[in-house]
Order: sequence, then C-alpha cells, then structure tokens
Amino acid sequence: MATLSEQAALVRDFNRYYSRRIGLLTDRYLGQARPLSEARLLFEIGTGADVRDLRARLGWDSGYLSRSLRSLEGQGLVELHPHQTDGRVRVAGLTDAGRTELAELDRLSTTRAVELLEPLTAAQRDELVAAQQQTRRLLRLAAVTVEVVAPDSAVVRHCLSGYATELTARFPEGYDTGALVADAEVDGDRGAFLVAYEHGEPVGCGAVRTHSPGVGEIRHLWVHADARGLGLGRRLLRELERQAELRGLHTVRLGTHRVLTEAATLYRASGYREIPTYDNSPYNHLAFERVLVGDDVLPSLDGRRFAAVDEVAGGEVDTATRFDYRERNGEVSATYTGGAIRTGHLVGTRDGNTLDFRYVQLNRSGETSSGHCVSVLSRLPDGRLRLDETWTWESRSGSGTSAVEEVR
Repeated sequence: MATLSEQAALVRDFNRYYSRRIGLLTDRYLGQARPLSEARLLFEIGTGADVRDLRARLGWDSGYLSRSLRSLEGQGLVELHPHQTDGRVRVAGLTDAGRTELAELDRLSTTRAVELLEPLTAAQRDELVAAQQQTRRLLRLAAVTVEVVAPDSAVVRHCLSGYATELTARFPEGYDTGALVADAEVDGDRGAFLVAYEHGEPVGCGAVRTHSPGVGEIRHLWVHADARGLGLGRRLLRELERQAELRGLHTVRLGTHRVLTEAATLYRASGYREIPTYDNSPYNHLAFERVLVGDDVLPSLDGRRFAAVDEVAGGEVDTATRFDYRERNGEVSATYTGGAIRTGHLVGTRDGNTLDFRYVQLNRSGETSSGHCVSVLSRLPDGRLRLDETWTWESRSGSGTSAVEEVR
C-alpha cells in the first residue's frame, strides 16, 4: 500500500496533467481574452449574486474578488449595485454583453468537453464520468471538517431542528423533541456533540453520552440531504467512537427506528452487532452495539474460500460463485468465479473485522462492471467465517446487501 506522501505525489501528478489537458495554464481560457478565474466569476454571478455569497462560494479573499469584479466591470460585462434591502451589501449582475459572453463561454466549454470525450468508446466515457463523480464525492468528503461544539450553541439547535423535522416526516407516529438529549449529557467528561461543516455550513451532527459505567450511547446521528452519499455518516460515527474512547468508554450502543433502513445498514457495515433493545424509547425498534477496546479480531482470511449464501438481488454473484481470499498486513484481495461470473477481482483493506474494498468483474455475457463494498466479518456457530456485505455499483446504478460464508 502506498504511503501518504506517495499518494500525495500521485495526486499532484494528476493535477498537473489535468490542468494542462483542459487548458487552465493560460491567461486566455478557452481562447477568450481573460483567465479562468474571471470566466468562473462570470459563471457564478449568473443571474445575480451578492458579493458576500460570491466570496464564500469561490473561497476568494475580499481583495482578489474586488480586483476581479473591477476588471469585469471595466470590460462592460458586470455591473454592481446596492442590495434592495441591505445597503451595506453589493450585488453583482451581468450586463447584456456579460450574458452574451457567458453564453459563449458555455458553448466553448461544452465543445471542449465533447472534444475530450469523443475519442473514447461509450464504455470508456461512462468509466471516465463515473471516475470523475467518485473523485468529486471524495474531494467533498475530504473538505468536510468535524468539530466538537458546545451543546447549547446555535449551530446545535440548527442541526437538531433539521434532525427532528426529518424524523417527524419519516416516522409514522411523528417525533417528539422531548426525546432529544439534554445539554449536560453531551458535554465535558460525560459526552460530546459533533457538528460536520462543509464550506462553513453545518451538514451533519451526532452526539455521544455516557449511558452506564464504561458504556456510551450514540444519539442523533444525522446528515443533511445535500451531503448524503459522501460517506459522512460513517466518518461521524467513527469520530463519535473516538470521543467515547477519549472518555474511557469501552463499548458504544445505539438504537434506530425500523423505517430507517439506511441507518441500520450503516451500523451493520461499520462493525456493529444487533442486540436486544436496551431502553424504553418508542423510537428504538432496533439496537446495536460495538466493542471499542479489546474487540475480538477474527482470524486472517488468507487461503480461505467463501461462497454466496444466496443469489444476490441486483447483483451478478450467486451460490455457484467462489471467492478465494488472500490477506497480508491489513491488505486483502480475492479472485472469484462461477455462476454468472466469468472472472472477478477485489482489492482493499481490513480494519479489525471490517473489510473495505473495490471489485471489478466480467460476466458470462462479456460485460464488465465495478463497485465498492464494505463487509463485516463474523464467526458462525460451527466455527466458519461469514462476511455480511453492503455494496454499491460504481459502473452503473444500484446497491444492496449480501452475505458469503466460508466453504470447507
């Protein structure tokens, strides 16, 4: 596995190639008489935007934005005027010439993108677009910050309001905000409240509190709809576990409503095991637990063979498919074949009893496909190993769950 510095070098190499490939290294972006920064500012202004919003969206400092606006204003493309209700705020809008210029930039940008894609086959274009979408998702996740915040702060009230509003809509019986944790339960030594921020805006939250000696409870794990699909729920969950460990808790529990199937899937995929309900909350129909300290790490997968328990709905693996695993120093790989699969390969990592890997396969019809999977390892009563899998196609739409068990 590459080190972080080696991975950083690869990212830098890609950035250099891509910026040259799409023509960013010039002061005449797309052949026009302005650099990329001014072209992007025209796009962001669109039908009108206040200067404060532009600064936040672009991540520019006030001086750089002011100089760029003055340049576009001098070219007759942009005009500035006071906000209708707040004279302290200026609004930027496009002139008729600016709208014409923006339309031309859109045309040129589309033409350049078509030229980039055209030499590729349809399958290669799909692969490239899927890779770009995955890159964007991961870059968004990397830009999110997670912070411990005071439970009585305005941002916590904002997040809990979003959380309660969503549960009220989704639960058949509604949601009583009286079930929210008290501030003292998630502060200091007793617990913590976390908020996730993207570009300074709260997009998720979660809390951990001491439930009983050595045992913590995770509450109110929530991700805003606009930030779902990034992997932020898993990141918040891991950070809440870390906060529990910092407070000397060796086990964490949580409960969820039966309608929140995506939450239960996340917990199972993150190494939680289902337990009997442990409180009288009317909303906790399912309960889960994870041991943080001294967790029983099951043996290596190296040299073991697995088979699907059943045909996989939405997938191509079936009971005739066999997986031959290799594992060394936290890295796992497998080849698989049988049933509808002509050949397949997976590669990834193992953290405790959780596997995170990507797979690529060729089916009997000659079609290739790929995806991402998180699997949780457990031991069956007869001693064999089992992997409960949560997977998502990346080369096409669709996701699901499945299980494979060791073959002896």
